[in-house]
Amino acid sequence: MVELSRTRIFDWLIVNGQVIDGTGKPPFFADVGIIGDKIAAVGQLFHAQAKSRIDAMGKFVVPGFIDIHTHFDVALLAQPEAYCSISQGVTTVVIGNCGHSPVPITEERRSELRQLLSAIEGGVEWRWARFSDFLDSLESTRTSVNVVPIVGHCSLRANVVGFENRPATEGELKAMQKLLDECMDEGAWGLSSGLIYPPSAFADIDELVALTEVVAKRGGLYSTHMRSESEALVTAVTEALQTALKSGVKLQISHHKASRKPNWGKVSVTLQLIERVALKHDVTFDAYPYTAGSSYLAQLLPLWALEGGSSALLKRLKDPSQRQQIKEALKSDETLDWNDIIVASVVSDEYRPLQGRTISEVAKMLNLSPSETVLHLIEHERNAVTMVWFVMDERDVERVLAHPLCLVGSDALTIPPAPNSSQPKPYVHPRTYGTFPKVFRWLVRERNKLSWHEAVSKMTGKTAGKLGLKNRGLIREGYFADLVIFDPEAIADQASYENPHLPAKGIDWVFINGKPALAEGQPTGERNGRVLRFGSD
Repeated sequence: MVELSRTRIFDWLIVNGQVIDGTGKPPFFADVGIIGDKIAAVGQLFHAQAKSRIDAMGKFVVPGFIDIHTHFDVALLAQPEAYCSISQGVTTVVIGNCGHSPVPITEERRSELRQLLSAIEGGVEWRWARFSDFLDSLESTRTSVNVVPIVGHCSLRANVVGFENRPATEGELKAMQKLLDECMDEGAWGLSSGLIYPPSAFADIDELVALTEVVAKRGGLYSTHMRSESEALVTAVTEALQTALKSGVKLQISHHKASRKPNWGKVSVTLQLIERVALKHDVTFDAYPYTAGSSYLAQLLPLWALEGGSSALLKRLKDPSQRQQIKEALKSDETLDWNDIIVASVVSDEYRPLQGRTISEVAKMLNLSPSETVLHLIEHERNAVTMVWFVMDERDVERVLAHPLCLVGSDALTIPPAPNSSQPKPYVHPRTYGTFPKVFRWLVRERNKLSWHEAVSKMTGKTAGKLGLKNRGLIREGYFADLVIFDPEAIADQASYENPHLPAKGIDWVFINGKPALAEGQPTGERNGRVLRFGSD
């Protein structure tokens, strides 16, 4: 190492910092030298030659954070600079979660899928049929962050079966298996399911096992938004674990939580279930440090109302009898508090002033009942309306995130425009900007539930290992130079529900593949990310 430092000139040399290498080891003093897109040396390099030097005195030097759960699939094409991610130290994002991916899909069903998955619609024309077509578009766009793509079960099922609530036939199941195998050939790292979202919700466990067997044979990942995160939470966890054990697939339970007050505390049961299986099988989960989630407003409706896709839902809302049935279902749900549900993104200019307001507030503004307000918004926005919903207990969130099997994922739905953009910013969940810094502020510095090296490992080395990423997630010679330099005393989230677009503070530098995307706290405009296709990185 010393010999290397004397004979070569580093492109970048980071000196005087404490390195947290992502393995779970405590911090240690070392310098880090970068040549090209790789970490060339780690050690005592202070006197080495370098084209550029950074003095990291009093700072931590850590691997770039890997956001294991985003919905940035199409958003990356519209906002490739991904400022909300790089500003909080994220260098790699996983897309295609919750069964949501824009591909694969037939031309005849593409518009219906796009309407159904309106939260990831992105304002971009969907023109891709194959998984490789979409990845080619991402590559040509040159995103600022690395991208790990997963194929969504919603798209897979819509492509072959359609949007009907019925089991797949034997022929359809074989066709889905073949298509899934092709997607992995083209770069997908595995399969995700969204078992509360149609048409993924219409699959039984036999279908999920048959599909995840394909993924297991390839060494890929199965991530699941389970069938329930509330009343049937324990049953849903059991189904996810059984699916993995039967197929042999690596399991990632998405945004693990206990939703709605009557279910608070159930994570004590589910964590024990997961722990027992984890003794003999590869199973982990992820979470974000907030008590509110975010999804389609239509997820408040009964599942039968969503059968057939968005067009079928909008037809039902025009039928007085069915509309009344849906409204009665909403009114009878005693766990709904309309003050806890915020209208997030809408598509019409007319209703943009409603963004950030609760359903109770909007109901008064529109002179409608809360249940009728929900239906009106869905109908007016053609189902392209999302919500932020306070459903979790902070003690549960803390317990889940501090668990050794928990990784960190933002579950962010969209990428807001960069700070210098004149484009209007949609209302977003504060996790979009604050997830990773909040873990440090809240659970490390304030609550002392995690050490610095434990928290960093959850965001880097453990996540890279779960995904199967090679040469990323650790500070190690020969690994890609995805790095973050931050001040442990200053790092904190600033985004709030009232002002969600505030970037984190305390993060000074972010390197992606050897080039700074954030320099002295400011974005550089570098778009040096890569699409990481399965088996290629």
